Amino acid sequence: MAKNFHTDNKAFMLYKDWEDIFQALDSSEEIGELVMALFAYAKRGETPKLSGGAKIAFLMMRAAIERDGIAWEEMCAQRSECGKKGGRPKKSDESGNTDEKAEQTAASADNAEEKPQGINDTAEKPKAFSQTERFSEKAKKADKDIDIDKDKDIDIDIDKDTDKDIDKDKAIDKEKKKDAGTAKSVVRSFGTHKNIMLTSEQYNELESRCRSAGLSLESYISKLSQWLFTKGRHCTDPYRIISGWLDNDSKRKTAAKPKEKQGCDLSWYDDFAMNFDLSKFF
Repeated sequence: MAKNFHTDNKAFMLYKDWEDIFQALDSSEEIGELVMALFAYAKRGETPKLSGGAKIAFLMMRAAIERDGIAWEEMCAQRSECGKKGGRPKKSDESGNTDEKAEQTAASADNAEEKPQGINDTAEKPKAFSQTERFSEKAKKADKDIDIDKDKDIDIDIDKDTDKDIDKDKAIDKEKKKDAGTAKSVVRSFGTHKNIMLTSEQYNELESRCRSAGLSLESYISKLSQWLFTKGRHCTDPYRIISGWLDNDSKRKTAAKPKEKQGCDLSWYDDFAMNFDLSKFF
């Protein structure tokens, strides 16, 4: 029976990169709702109703949980197929012949013991004992060769499993890097009425521009948030609007800045007055 990661898997993975996403949420209530939503989806496959930043964060995390769950199901299916095959078949090597030879040797030894004692008993017993010892050594050598072959097979299986684990780790690292890049573009809600949606990159860029121009980004966000709330409207691209306001205000502020007055250096006049010879005029 195929495994289902929602009901059969007892655990799911939380990535360290998700810490930034949790910190980006506005309140502890949203964080709690997001955590319970993750457990509901991982355990029962349910998709709770969320809103705002918590909904966007859940969609990202749900994709990672589903990806890990499918990988777990495939691994269980592979193990099940290997179990049905029953492992490697036994090799038809010298072990069978060795066992037969050992049995024949043991039988001959028993027959030698059952013979009546006579003149030739002293010559036959050492021969039987030497044959039994020789066949026993061959049997031990054959068993040792079988153990070596089994160890080689185990080493090959371990190498294969190690390669699979390495490929899986590479895939997980790739997905983590992808999730980390996506986390930078997480949408957050701003403004008095939480109706201004900006990504982290957009907010940081606007804040840097406002700081350079000596303006306040929060005033722009509050102004747009109050206007949208009063008019009952929804803004699809608040970044473009705030950026336009910022450009216009920066230009006006630059134009209204008074020009520096050029200084008047009168040091040449002092030198002229002190060194001018007035005697020719008297």
